[in-house]
Amino acid sequence: MQKKLGGIAAFCVGATLIASCGGGGGSGGDSLGDTANPGVTGAKSAPGGAAKNAGGNSSSPATAGTTSSTPGAGAATGAPGAAAATSDTAGTAPAATGTTPAAEGTAAPAPAAATPAAAATPAPAAGSHGATIVPLYTPPSDPSWNTVIAAKAAHPSVSVIAVVNPANGPGGGMNSAYAVGISNLVSAGIKVIGYVATGYGANNAAAVKADIDRWQNFYPGQLSGIFFDEQSNQANFVGYYRDLSQYAKSKGLPFTVGNPGTDTAEAYVGALDTMLIYESAGLPTADRMGGWHAKYAPSNFGVIPYASNLDAAFVRNARQYVGYVYVQNDTLPNPWDSVPGYFADLLAALE
Repeated sequence: MQKKLGGIAAFCVGATLIASCGGGGGSGGDSLGDTANPGVTGAKSAPGGAAKNAGGNSSSPATAGTTSSTPGAGAATGAPGAAAATSDTAGTAPAATGTTPAAEGTAAPAPAAATPAAAATPAPAAGSHGATIVPLYTPPSDPSWNTVIAAKAAHPSVSVIAVVNPANGPGGGMNSAYAVGISNLVSAGIKVIGYVATGYGANNAAAVKADIDRWQNFYPGQLSGIFFDEQSNQANFVGYYRDLSQYAKSKGLPFTVGNPGTDTAEAYVGALDTMLIYESAGLPTADRMGGWHAKYAPSNFGVIPYASNLDAAFVRNARQYVGYVYVQNDTLPNPWDSVPGYFADLLAALE
């Protein structure tokens, strides 16, 4: 997705951040802002990458990582993660001003994950109604927050997860505007999850856990989970993400979303609750959402295409494969610095 630089979000295409991207990495998909991820084929930083967050205190140090366009239909900024989702799914990706604190640390490659799917337990179905994960990378003062709240009020049966990102992470301290804004989202029945960048597995695990602690300390009792942007799609990092996910849950943040922004190793199923497997320009095909993913509950996966008009038929069809569907008509250089005017219609299509 997109990273916020000095109050201005830099967009990641295909998980690519146009200025500095954080997003999903992997081959075959564009994540908002393609971020070149060592060892990840076609790393992207689109909807799962660092988000553009206009107006957020950025006191966290910048997260390292250059962006590079990823092959696939459009660029995207990091996207959200995978695995069993809770009954009322939570999640959304942020964009922030500044970079993630302590991101300068480099984590040693995590041990190779066990055989894909061997230990994975299919996630429970998201329910009879659909769900969406919104990269809410705008500041709380932006009208987009009220747009999301009003749409949820009009379509209460649809699960809405909002990813917030004050500073490419929680920032250096509690932001009063975010405290009020998050409270308003929660009061409206929206699940809120906090953004952290992982550098495709390169960011030191201790630094990422420190960001998780900050989210919980700055906004206690208000968050439902954590959004791991710039998720690696390589199986040898499964242990790294499983450890981070379990740490977040131990801190009272039960819902974890990973954003590779493209297809990923099957071994990730179960390591994270949900993964965003598509973050590119244009709507994904059934083949892109199906394949091996069909062996697991749809709640393990989500898609966040951009540069696309709302197509209710696509939304209905996509729900056969993925539990979370978001469609954005904004485009490069930063599709995540707004919420589409048809957002309420998207929720209607998900009912």
